[in-house]
Amino acid sequence: MKSCKGAPGRAAAGPPLISIIIPILNEKENLKELLGGLPAAPDVEILLVDGGSTDSTLEEAALFPGVQIFGSSPGRGLQMNTGALASGGEILVFLHADTRMGAAHLEALRREAADPSFGAGAFAFALTPDLPALRFITRGVNLRCRVFGLPYGDQALTVRRSLFFRLGGYAHRRPEDLDLVLRLRKHTRLRLLKPPLSTSARRWLEQGYFRTTMNNWLFLVRHLAERIFTRRWPEKGDMEKVVGGGG
Repeated sequence: MKSCKGAPGRAAAGPPLISIIIPILNEKENLKELLGGLPAAPDVEILLVDGGSTDSTLEEAALFPGVQIFGSSPGRGLQMNTGALASGGEILVFLHADTRMGAAHLEALRREAADPSFGAGAFAFALTPDLPALRFITRGVNLRCRVFGLPYGDQALTVRRSLFFRLGGYAHRRPEDLDLVLRLRKHTRLRLLKPPLSTSARRWLEQGYFRTTMNNWLFLVRHLAERIFTRRWPEKGDMEKVVGGGG
């Protein structure tokens, strides 16, 4: 399944500067706010990659002319690799459906794109709604990013196209975002971009603040142990496994 209508405002000839790639699966409730908040721009294309939604996600997406819609088997890494292969931008931005991006974030991406030394980065983290406990969690996440250089996928991982393809894109198993970040760190310093991106705090609100935070840290520790003591995580991602792969 593919609908290719051109990104919002794409009146200019030539490839876009920025490709925003959004993996989706039953995201009807998020799409209207997400796509409605992304400003039209001639240097930006938006690609949705659906993993087999069974609700009205695709009907909702079709209401936004200019958004490109692709389909793949489910799996966030596979979906994002599929979007990257279909994209044309110099800067690839991998955006979660419950994260909000606006004009100020696009300006920050343009500034980084103009710097030849920029290889990869992610935006500072924020959670909505703005509650005291969530502000404390937000500070902890941003501290982790500054000290350890470990942003996660809900911070809109951003990679220069040539570097992304050289590393073979994402792995097709979890945690695909953390795996890519750790491989990127061997080639470039990940920059923490501003302004912060707002992400829904639904996991913390549904599962509890302490439990969710501890699960995140345990997930990180387990993955790092796997990388040290096993050979499950090679130096390249699974881009070549995507049908019609290229770069």
